Amino acid sequence: MNYQIRLATEKDAKAVHDIYGAYVPLDYVTFTIDNPDVESYRQKILHTLDRYPFLLAENEDGKILGYVYGSSLRPHDAYQWNVEWTIVLAPDAPRRQGIASSLYREFAAILEKQGYRYIYGVLVDTNEESFEFHKSLGFSEVGHFQNAGFKLGAWRGIKWMVKQIGTFAGEPQKPFKLSEIKIES
Repeated sequence: MNYQIRLATEKDAKAVHDIYGAYVPLDYVTFTIDNPDVESYRQKILHTLDRYPFLLAENEDGKILGYVYGSSLRPHDAYQWNVEWTIVLAPDAPRRQGIASSLYREFAAILEKQGYRYIYGVLVDTNEESFEFHKSLGFSEVGHFQNAGFKLGAWRGIKWMVKQIGTFAGEPQKPFKLSEIKIES
């Protein structure tokens, strides 16, 4: 299967909205109860691209197959070298074609250039497919919060996963903004 990975633009907001929206009614993928509107996704893309990658996998026909983006782990300055990631494949994207792995590799490579040290993932604890995917990428489970959220009539737990991508020698520089590094395309 042929696809390319590229940076998202605000024009991709509708596709991102629709892909994520397909998972909102499911209890084992996300704690989101109501899918935000397209404008909210447009703003998210623009806001994210200031500091973090927001990447899309797109096939030769221009169809978005999935996306990945980063966000702040916590609001405190001492956490600035950590990134929480979100990765989502379109429900109809072909599976076992390396799309998610390719998105991850490009995402992690960019973050490493920026000077980030860890990538964190937060998964609904019943999402076994995502848990196995994270493990296959080298993530380790570092926390399990049972009954962390209530959705669709039941309490759900979350698992925290982490992967180190940078080194810890010396005092770190503030991570570069996305616009301050060269991204290979």
